[in-house]
Amino acid sequence: MIFACDLDQTLIYSRNSMGPIEEDELVPVETYDGDYRSFMTRTANLYLQRLSQNILFVPTTTRIYEQYNRIFGLTEAYSIPSRYAIVSNGGKVLVDGKPDADWEHRVRQAVLAKCAPHLEVKAIFDRLVSEDWVLKDRYCDDLFYSVIVRRDLLPAELMEELESRLRDLGWSSSLQGRKIYLVPDHVSKGSAVRYVKELSGSSFVFAAGDSLLDESMLELADEAMAPNHGELYRKYGVHKHIGFTENSGIRASDEILARLTNRMEVRKAL
Repeated sequence: MIFACDLDQTLIYSRNSMGPIEEDELVPVETYDGDYRSFMTRTANLYLQRLSQNILFVPTTTRIYEQYNRIFGLTEAYSIPSRYAIVSNGGKVLVDGKPDADWEHRVRQAVLAKCAPHLEVKAIFDRLVSEDWVLKDRYCDDLFYSVIVRRDLLPAELMEELESRLRDLGWSSSLQGRKIYLVPDHVSKGSAVRYVKELSGSSFVFAAGDSLLDESMLELADEAMAPNHGELYRKYGVHKHIGFTENSGIRASDEILARLTNRMEVRKAL
């Protein structure tokens, strides 16, 4: 079994995103500039330690490789092994910590052949936004854009308008916290999870994620969950395939991992 799980605001949380929780219930999992930046609950951490001994835990994130490597707590040294990982929103698959060159070549060829050039997409975005709203932008791994914005200034209709403009160009957009992502359709978590499934010979995928960029892998999964604080919940509320948590914030990860643990117990009993 594969457990393909988004990281930020699904499994791990910053202090700004976690919601109310006692300090002694937190386990730090990421450092940056000498500070702890991301955390799990002790409950979720214990669940994942046990689960990762029996299934393939596949961290699946929009973070680029360097950002992913800041997360020290999701490693074999901390009793959470992961032979496979997916970074750059599916643009890279890591096998034993190293990028899979065949997958990366396949992704880049598909983007070049089937998606509009990134500068054309960025020009459309720039025409829709004001300089006052945008704090910083970055073209990540020569694949997609990450734009830090002042979310309080964004017009309510911006994301809908952006999505309609990008659809015919083979790109999509997602608003997560104070970041807008502009991503080619052929850079997807779903495609990367399917590739890992083939590599590993696994037959069942349990997936979890909070944003529209996670939707492709949740649709691929045999069972899927999403926190009720995320972009997916705001869009759907109820979904025929994706189960939403009752808890929000960092407690949502406890609920997701409890469900997966129950699923494992049921499968063992069959």
